[in-house]
Amino acid sequence: MRYPYLIAAGVLLLGAAFAAKKPGDDTSNPAYKDVKINVEADPSGKPAKSVFVHPGILVNGAQLQEIKRRVAAGIEPQKSAFEALKTSKWGALDYTPKPRETVECGSNSNPDFGCKDEQADSEAAYGQALLWAITGNEAYAKNAVRILDAWSSTLKGGHTNNNGQVQASWTGDVFPRAAEIIRGTYKGWSDAKVAQFQNMLRTQFLPTLIHGTCENGNKELTMSEALINVGVFLDDRSVYDLGVKMWRGRAPAYIYLKSDGAKPVEPVGCGVALWGNKGYTPELVDGLLQETARDSQHANMALAGMVDAAETARQQGLDLYAEQGKRIVAAMEYQAQFLPPNGAKPPEKLEFNLHPTWEIAYNHFHDRLGEKLPKMAAVIPTNRPTGVNHHMAWETLTHAGLGAIGLPPVKK
Repeated sequence: MRYPYLIAAGVLLLGAAFAAKKPGDDTSNPAYKDVKINVEADPSGKPAKSVFVHPGILVNGAQLQEIKRRVAAGIEPQKSAFEALKTSKWGALDYTPKPRETVECGSNSNPDFGCKDEQADSEAAYGQALLWAITGNEAYAKNAVRILDAWSSTLKGGHTNNNGQVQASWTGDVFPRAAEIIRGTYKGWSDAKVAQFQNMLRTQFLPTLIHGTCENGNKELTMSEALINVGVFLDDRSVYDLGVKMWRGRAPAYIYLKSDGAKPVEPVGCGVALWGNKGYTPELVDGLLQETARDSQHANMALAGMVDAAETARQQGLDLYAEQGKRIVAAMEYQAQFLPPNGAKPPEKLEFNLHPTWEIAYNHFHDRLGEKLPKMAAVIPTNRPTGVNHHMAWETLTHAGLGAIGLPPVKK
């Protein structure tokens, strides 16, 4: 069913503008135009004074210990999830990184100069760090360090071309997860190399992230996650706070609720967002995601970025989940109704698929808070163990059924 009258004419204008976007066009969000963040390298090599909980990016120390216990005891679903990671290409003991001086990423991966390599290396670094924390096999820690050091000593030209921003967000989401585990659990990563990696994050990632983007919601939500993660690893409150601000500006505009009224909430700084696809706009219902009409993949990459950012913030005592929980739960239940075994017929022109995500949000709302989520509860077992796709990585292993282990109190 079509409801084009529900969306302002500005939607079509916005869609036309982005369809005509050329390489080098500025899509930054005016709301963050005057952001003042230090993006210069620190030559001192001294670690910043800790202002955050460590480890505290997506997982904490108590969670890692519980995952290790479950794997050793053969408890599912962690046992199968661990085996899937260990036997994957990202968990290989002979994994070899492929760093680039400049990562150039065009639309639809054309050109792809280091883009897929950097994504794979960030995912492998995170996977190897998890394997080290679970097994105690130092070879995995050394592999993770090798990947992190290879990139921090090589990347000098940043992330360029149309997809440079989202590339920096996808890998800026994941590299700090790996580095946070290694720094907190392995003594073999020297302070000098940690500082080198921190300087890479500051000089090669932050300049591409700090001004946001009005191009699309999936990009700005993963950028907000990257800023939060980088801020924690750098112990830089200003970077973390910018990520939280960007999340708050975009999250309510990405998932529709009937309480929003006849039109979705507009993302801060950007005006009307594009909810349709090729002239088709779906009916606005609770849980519809901004890019549902585009495809299932981009919609869930955005949802994962939104949830992952909220999870890291919760690890630090900030409950972003509480601010947009109704939207996140609605989005999960809306999609789940069209997935096996629920089996509802999807609306015309809309497609719904499984993705390696939902576990982190399900653990929070179902296991921590006791919400039912009946439709997603039926889907979750069919989706385990989840693998890796960009920043969606091994969620069954890290979060399935872990509840509130190791979480600090919520800061008032």
